[in-house]
Amino acid sequence: MKGLQNLTLAVLCAAGMAQAQATTYTLNLTGSVSDGLPYSFINGSTQYDGWNLQLSGLPLSLTLAQGDVVNATITLDQPYTIPASTPAGISTTFGLYLSSSSNPAIDTGTSGSTAFFNGGVAGPSGAAGTGSSEPVNSAVFFAPQGSITFDSVTSNFTITSLATPLNIDGASISYQTQSAVPIPGTAWLFGSGLIGLLYQRRRAA
Repeated sequence: MKGLQNLTLAVLCAAGMAQAQATTYTLNLTGSVSDGLPYSFINGSTQYDGWNLQLSGLPLSLTLAQGDVVNATITLDQPYTIPASTPAGISTTFGLYLSSSSNPAIDTGTSGSTAFFNGGVAGPSGAAGTGSSEPVNSAVFFAPQGSITFDSVTSNFTITSLATPLNIDGASISYQTQSAVPIPGTAWLFGSGLIGLLYQRRRAA
C-alpha cells in the first residue's frame, strides 16, 4: 500500500512539474501582402485554391514543448481578402503554421482559436483542434461564408501533443478553399451553348 502511495505521489509530482514548465509565448508577427504566393492543384475530384504568406518577427530562439501556449498576433501591411465560400461543398481553412528546419516532420497536436480583424473591427472567428506534422493552429469556415477582408488576425492555441521540444524558425499563414472539379466536357458544352445563343440573337437582329 505504501508503495502504491509513493507511486501515486511520484506521478502527481511529475505532472505538476510538467505543468509548471509550460510556457506562454506572445508573438507579434508581420507580413507583406505582396509577398504572398497563390497556389492551386487538383486531387481526385477536388480542386484546392489557396495563398501562403511567410511572416517575420519570430524570436531568435523559440522552442515549443507540450503544454506551451502561443498567443500570436499577425499584422499585414495592407488588407487582404479571402474569397467567399458560398456553393455547397466548399470550405475555407485558415491557419498559422510554425515550422522547424531541423525537424520538419514531427507529430503535433494543438487546440485553439482564430479571429480576424480589419481596421480594428472584429470579423469572423473560429476554433478547432489540429493534428499535423508541425505546430499548426487552424480554423475551418464552412459555406456559406462571405469573403473575409482582414489586416490582422489573432491565433491563440495550446500545444496538446508534442513528443519532444521543437525549435521553431519559420512562420506563415495560409488559407485554402475546396471545390468540386467540373465534369469533363461541361465547360465545352456550356461554351458551345453560349455561342449558339449569341448566333441566334445575331440572326434575329
